[in-house]
Amino acid sequence: METKNNVIYGRNSVKEALHANRVKSIFLTPKFSHKEILDLIKEKNVKTTFKSNDELDSLCDGVHQGIIAFIKEYEYVSLEHILKLAKSETKPLIVILDGINDPHNLGAILRSCDVFKATGLLIPKHNQVPLNATVAKTSAGAINYVPVALIGNLNQTISKLKEEGFWVVSTDGSGTINYQDLDYDFKTVLIIGSEGQGVSKLVLSNSDYIVKIPQYGHVNSLNASVAAGILMSQIREKY
Repeated sequence: METKNNVIYGRNSVKEALHANRVKSIFLTPKFSHKEILDLIKEKNVKTTFKSNDELDSLCDGVHQGIIAFIKEYEYVSLEHILKLAKSETKPLIVILDGINDPHNLGAILRSCDVFKATGLLIPKHNQVPLNATVAKTSAGAINYVPVALIGNLNQTISKLKEEGFWVVSTDGSGTINYQDLDYDFKTVLIIGSEGQGVSKLVLSNSDYIVKIPQYGHVNSLNASVAAGILMSQIREKY
């Protein structure tokens, strides 16, 4: 049964999902005329149904641009798969999320992971938004390219990554190291905390470095996805 939970919409999101072979079926308005997407639909042999603009409005919560797609469930990779990918990179970067509950934040973080070529993203099985259509839409297609693994115990995972030669960098307001002062000349695990609570105390105690992003305005913290993008950019610039 198709529901809003597996619906993506808008030309860019649907186009990327078509390229990644994730689309099960498509609804179009009769006036939809984007040639590249129409050619892709034909090439991928995706079932297509024409619906009115009002009917498409009822199936999504944003601007659909005359097209929505019903997508397959997103599949996670294993931690071992990401570690195997890391072995082929000189300075791998693995990002771990410690309880991100906003799907828009997760989508934006995935986008930064793709832009800055993170080796993979690890998210907890509990107290964490999963991969879904809202995440896919916000990621602007990055969800199709960034390997994502579900993990159980976060601190056990950190211990395993340390055994594999990674150094763990958490970002937190309590940090005493400016994020720009590290050289990041090591295999890096970057931990981003939740929107409200930040990185948990036990995870902070298991981190090799706790860094902070200096702030000069009036608000007391950055959005998690913004902080993630700033840190990934810095890490890649140092490599």
